[in-house]
Formats: sequence, structure tokens, C-alpha cells
Amino acid sequence: MQVTKAAARRFLLLAQGLLEAPGVRPWAKELRGKEGALAAVERLEAVQLDPISVVERNHHLVLRNRVGGYRPGHLDGLFASRRVIEYLANARCVLPMADLPAFWPIMLAARQLPARETLAGSMAEVLGHLRAHGEAPPREMGNEGPRLMGIGYHPADKSSKASGRAIDLLWLGGEILVSRRAGNEKWYDLAERVVPPAVADLLPGGRAAVAGPNTMEGRQDPARGEREEADVLVVGEGSVARPWGTPSLSAAPADWQSFLLDKYMRAYRLADLGDFRFGWQNYTAAERKALAAEKVASGEWIDVAVEGVKRRYYALAADRRLLEEAEGWKAGGPVRFIAPLDNLLWRRERLQDLFDFDYTWEVYTPAAKRRYGYYAMPILYQDRLIGRMDPRLDRKQGVLVVNRLQLEPGVKESVRLKGALEKALQAFASWHGVEEIRYPCD
Repeated sequence: MQVTKAAARRFLLLAQGLLEAPGVRPWAKELRGKEGALAAVERLEAVQLDPISVVERNHHLVLRNRVGGYRPGHLDGLFASRRVIEYLANARCVLPMADLPAFWPIMLAARQLPARETLAGSMAEVLGHLRAHGEAPPREMGNEGPRLMGIGYHPADKSSKASGRAIDLLWLGGEILVSRRAGNEKWYDLAERVVPPAVADLLPGGRAAVAGPNTMEGRQDPARGEREEADVLVVGEGSVARPWGTPSLSAAPADWQSFLLDKYMRAYRLADLGDFRFGWQNYTAAERKALAAEKVASGEWIDVAVEGVKRRYYALAADRRLLEEAEGWKAGGPVRFIAPLDNLLWRRERLQDLFDFDYTWEVYTPAAKRRYGYYAMPILYQDRLIGRMDPRLDRKQGVLVVNRLQLEPGVKESVRLKGALEKALQAFASWHGVEEIRYPCD
């Protein structure tokens, strides 16, 4: 089917909870509090986590734009009540706890990582500490232990603590999970104490699958017995930020592959084959093309041509009606400041195609080369990205500092827009617990 840019972006904003239109009840008015936060995570499929706290952290900003009355404590409460987990999807993400059984084959496969043999001693220490003392943050587990470079293991982060990489490996393998968050600090516990019984019952082997001894000695690799029979997948070590690579395809199609692909499509809603994260798997370009053709032929996906855009997109067939209707929607709603790792921004090329908006997160760009600011947040107004705001929360002074607020070329600062921006800025400051807004450029 063919759609205009306006229809494509309105559909995308609606699907990701950011559009207000006649006859459409916005998420922020429908979803409230902790239960609303869980519903938003379920609808978005994944919310990306990030530790940077120039203002509130990315995951909280994502939920603030979609959940009425949202506070960071709501997500913390979902962790504490065992209703969400952390695992790798688009990156390290918050996911519904109900997803854990589908991720379990990937967790088992992560136990094949070669680093586990070298780090077996550190992993045993971490498991023993959690077994004896209960949940704990990384700083309490092996803080005085050896550095990786001292035990014959030499990844890129060789100066890191051995216990830190041991925690990563155990978490990737599903043997320990994040049990709660306190600000930017993660607390871990044994999976058997985190996974609710009703969810554990859905795993192969039931509740016994998440139980384990307090050391690694004599422990049989749960994935070893399945490798030859199921050929679950092959994993390889990646960077420090992503401790292992994107899942590689099994020799034969597996349930986990379909699960990840379906979840990816529900999260992105409009996807193109050039995305290096496509399906959250390690597909080759030829495999992506063949898979898309198969999905369109089977009626699961539709091929979407956006008017004036060279790149081809794909959507779920179930979304055809919304794509057809989106052209007639009249977008409304307040100004929203979009977090740098918001789901809407996951694919920068899509922003160019649908919004005519070029966005680079400049947090890793040298200061002298930044154009828009360290934490520049795109500004969404109705169905357009109209500019950027680079904020900083001065917690000691109780001030929201707006380093830069810049509109895109061609966007006119009407009285109505100026009023909407001022109202949004005041609400943003109040949500952060401050009332004063300062503009250093003035």
C-alpha cells in the first residue's frame, strides 16, 4: 500500500502512544500510575534503559510521556513486585516478566560463552554471596576481587573487575536477574527468588529450571545437553556495552526467532530492512529480504511505500486499517520533549524519512563538535518534530537549566506554539521537582 508521510508518521505516533487525535484516547489519559506503567511497557514491547542522569533517566522520560501521573517509583515498584525484567532487546531494556519464557532459550545459549570457563571462580563467588546474603548491588559482590587482566582473560574492558563481568555472564544466562533498582543502582538476586512461580512453571523443566546451587562447582551446563538436538543458537562476545553479540540464527527455525521478530515488529510498527537491529537478530541482507517477501506473501506483513521516500517499509497486516485512516486524522496534543533513546527515535533513518528530521545523540560527540547539545531532546508538537531542547537539572540549586532551545528551520514561533512550549517546560521542571527555569543564553 502507499501512504503519505503525514499518514505514516501519525500512524507511528499513535502506535507508540504519542498522538492525540479526535476519537483517539491518548495513552497518558488512559494509563495511570504503576498499572499504567506496566501497560505502557507491554504496549511498547520494550523500554530502553540508560544510566545518564542529566535530567531524569531515559526509561523514566519515555514512560512520563505516555503514563498519566507517572513517577520513577512506579517502575521501581514493578521490579520489586516481579512484574518486569531487564534483558537485551533493542539494547538493555525493561520487558514484561511474562516474556521471560520466550527469552529462556537465548539465556540458556548465553551459558555457552567461552568467558564462563575463565570466570568460573568469580561466578561461583557471586552466586555464593547472593545465596548467603540475599539480593545485592554489584559493589557488594567481589569489590576487592581480581581485575580481568589478572586472571588471563583479556576483553576490551580488561581493567574491569572480574566480579563485574561474572555478574554480566550470570545475568545473560538467566541465573541471576535484576531484582530491583534504586536510582541508577541495580540490585541482583538469584533467578529462583525473582521469577514468580506462575512464570517459572512455563519454563522447560518448570520451577526447577531457575533453581541452582550456590557455587558453579560440578554444575552441568543446562544448554550443553540441548545443543546437538536443538542447535539453539551460537553466541559470540561483543563489546563492553553489549557483553555478547546479537543472537545468531539456528540451523533450523526456532520459536525464539519468531518471538523476537514478532516482538520487534510490534515495537517498531514501521520497519525497514536496512536496520542493523532488524528482528533483534543477526540476519544477513539476503535473509532479511527473503523473510520480508515470505511474510508479505503469507499475509502477516504489508509492504508500505511512503510517498516521496525511497526506502521501503513493512508493517503488520493488522495495522492496514490504521494506516489507511491516519491521513484523515488531525493531530493535536501538548508539546512533548522526547528522550534520546525513546522508542520513536530508535531508527534515525525513519525520522529523516517521515519527519524530515535529522537527529544524532551528541552525548558521545566531543563538546567542540556538538551542534545541539549534550542531551538534546527532540521536541514533538502535534505530529511534527519541530526542534530540540538541551536541558540540565541543577539538583543542588533546584533549577532546570535550558542550555539551548532551538526550532527547526521553517518552524514559526506563533503565539500558540510559544504558549505550548512554555507550558511544557514548566511541567517538565515541576515533574523534576523544581520550579525555576534558567536560560544561560539569555
